[in-house]
Amino acid sequence: MVLNELCTNAVKYGALSRPTGRVDIEATVTDSGDSFLLTWVEKSGPAVREPARRSFGSKLIEHAFVAQLQATAHLRFDPDGVIYELRVPLAQVNGSIAP
Repeated sequence: MVLNELCTNAVKYGALSRPTGRVDIEATVTDSGDSFLLTWVEKSGPAVREPARRSFGSKLIEHAFVAQLQATAHLRFDPDGVIYELRVPLAQVNGSIAP
């Protein structure tokens, strides 16, 4: 649901609302090997401003995985594009996968 919300917002308001816009998505394990890191970076879209209030979608993006997976999530409204970073301890990822 988080990726769906990010995609929807990018198409409606962000980088994907412009023909030149793009989204870079990177999924890696951190150099220390203890966390899974998902990064979403919007580029070449309209100028971004921090919203006056947080919508349901923004709250979902920032909090969906945090409690369940002991993760951290940061949603930034950089003038060049929205940036989202999700960091999940690998122990939580491995523990949540059924054998």
